[in-house]
Amino acid sequence: MRLALLSLSVASLASNVWSLPTATPVRGQGTTCFPFGSATFNNSLQAPNVTRKEWWCPQSMTYGFLGFSYPMEGECYDDSFERINADLQRQKRDFGASLIRVYLPYCYTTYIWENLIKAAVANDMGIVAQVAWPLNGDPLENWRKIAASIIEVLSNNAYSNIAPYVFHSIEFGTEPIGDQDDGDNFINELKDFRAAVKPYGIPVGISEDWDRPGVLCSNYTAGRPPGLGPVGKQILPQSDFVHAHIMPYYHGYNISGTWGYISDQVHWYKNYTPVPLVISETQWAWELNVLHQGSKDVGTQQYKAFWHEYDANCQFFKKNNVGWFLHAWRWEGTFNMVMPNNSYAIPNWKPQKC
Repeated sequence: MRLALLSLSVASLASNVWSLPTATPVRGQGTTCFPFGSATFNNSLQAPNVTRKEWWCPQSMTYGFLGFSYPMEGECYDDSFERINADLQRQKRDFGASLIRVYLPYCYTTYIWENLIKAAVANDMGIVAQVAWPLNGDPLENWRKIAASIIEVLSNNAYSNIAPYVFHSIEFGTEPIGDQDDGDNFINELKDFRAAVKPYGIPVGISEDWDRPGVLCSNYTAGRPPGLGPVGKQILPQSDFVHAHIMPYYHGYNISGTWGYISDQVHWYKNYTPVPLVISETQWAWELNVLHQGSKDVGTQQYKAFWHEYDANCQFFKKNNVGWFLHAWRWEGTFNMVMPNNSYAIPNWKPQKC
């Protein structure tokens, strides 16, 4: 009888053990893809021996903290391999970054992309490239030079074979609709660039705030959420990817109201832009800044609260399959994570993986 009871108890215990809920796997755990799995460049500029599709982790893993918006607003000589490599080392080591989102590149030659590729390979990180409207009143032709430099790197350059394995996606403009870049001809410019990049399998979209009533989204009507606006309906078919700007700072929110706006915007994008989505630009300020005037509810505590809120909602981003970039690493005044003394605005913080 004792033996029978013991057998029954063991069987019951085993049954209970097997019925325990299993832990949700952390992004990339047990996978061999890039950049969230175990895939590595092995510090080699030779193309991996797999297809681009096999190399890159699927969109289902592209959620939560991805990395930093990385301003490159200086002259070409500011964008040396040594400087970029040092920054990427810090981003990966101290924050767990997997990607960088290039922002406002001011160098109009392949030099910038070659150094970015070398640094990304050295640190096993991917790049979101950007074709940005020229700064400082430079002529439109310089915008086209940036686009041409990316295409040259992909098609006729020493780094052409490795480039598709480093470039995650390409943003054609940063708020090009809001800034009316190239006016009515912008759609044609987007179509032409997207067609030129298509043979290399790299997704193209715009980096933009779609919360523009009557333009990218429809006008707000009481009791009814906005859908796509007239320009949004033109842009979406030309988008392989949506790089969203979700910016409660510029909508004048206090820090306590930011998450409600962010989560509502995520749901809007999921409903109306059914393509892969990342939040490419979102920010808060640790001090008032005349160059970036938005919410007045700013300070070091508000800055920390804003980014800790993003981090605390890792499961929300996982459920909705949305990744986000922290804007910005440096060069953006009081939005910067890197302070003037080279310390961090949020010390000893590494966003969680979930």
